[in-house]
Amino acid sequence: MAVTMKEIAEITGVSKATVSKIINGRDRYISEETRKKVLGCITQMGYVPNAMARGLKVKKTRMIGFILPDISNPFFPEIAKGIEDKAKKEGFGVVICNTDDRAEAEYQSFQFLFAQQVDGIIFTRALRRANMDKVFESGIPIVVVDREVNTKQLGFGQIFIDTRQGIKESTNLLIQAGCEKIAYISAQYHSEYDRYSGYVEAMQEAGRQVQAELVYKNQYNVDTGYEGINKILETNKVDGVVCGNDLIAIGVIRALSERGIKIPDQVKIMGFDDMYFSQYMVPPLSTIKQPAYEMGAQAAEMLIDNILYQKPLAKKKLNFTICMRGTV
Repeated sequence: MAVTMKEIAEITGVSKATVSKIINGRDRYISEETRKKVLGCITQMGYVPNAMARGLKVKKTRMIGFILPDISNPFFPEIAKGIEDKAKKEGFGVVICNTDDRAEAEYQSFQFLFAQQVDGIIFTRALRRANMDKVFESGIPIVVVDREVNTKQLGFGQIFIDTRQGIKESTNLLIQAGCEKIAYISAQYHSEYDRYSGYVEAMQEAGRQVQAELVYKNQYNVDTGYEGINKILETNKVDGVVCGNDLIAIGVIRALSERGIKIPDQVKIMGFDDMYFSQYMVPPLSTIKQPAYEMGAQAAEMLIDNILYQKPLAKKKLNFTICMRGTV
């Protein structure tokens, strides 16, 4: 005979409501000790929730939301494609909200998706801590993609790569290639997992001094690369540039070309993301590849498995790949 939720509650000494909250990822106010005890019992007893019966009690829209910061950045539509392809296979639709990197628009997107009664949300960046707290408190299943979030919240999933390590390896490649003055150009992003810390670690481990005048932070766009390298070159010479993404690298390459500086002979460049156009640039861009499509597909799979079958949300790190081409 199949194990019931009531039996799981009796075995673990908690209420049936507590078991239900843990299964559905709505366990923010439940202790980690209780959560582990219940999940351990579920695994040991082979409990499988009755999805059909659950569907009669909880109305499902079979819609999930995806909030992204910049739809013009080719990296995020690739994630969206992975999400949509997986969702369609499972009979789900996807509502996409673009915030244009504005905290207020992000808040409005959360509000809109709550009103649409989506079954779950995938998002890539919290521009305001209060926005993140609000979505966790909603009780809706959440998967964060492209960011390792430092939070004490329970019951949400993460799909990410170690961007700090990726930038560290980019910097090391330029050091190994003989670069003496390496600039860093990226977005302004405050986090324990900021890419900038990877640059700092690599420089310090190589015995190099991190020079503030060789660092420029603004946005993940072409203008940041163009303006950043021009500002750095006003007072300094560089022979290597670590870029926070491939769009920034485009701006750097354009500015260097206008100055008649040869790549990679005089300045070597590392990008990040491996956007679809990177291999077709002149010269082809050396970069760190994030598996954007796979990140989206796995985020959707994790979220939908939680919605339909109450599989616990988890934290999953994917691997990045170094793509050496013509700029190093």
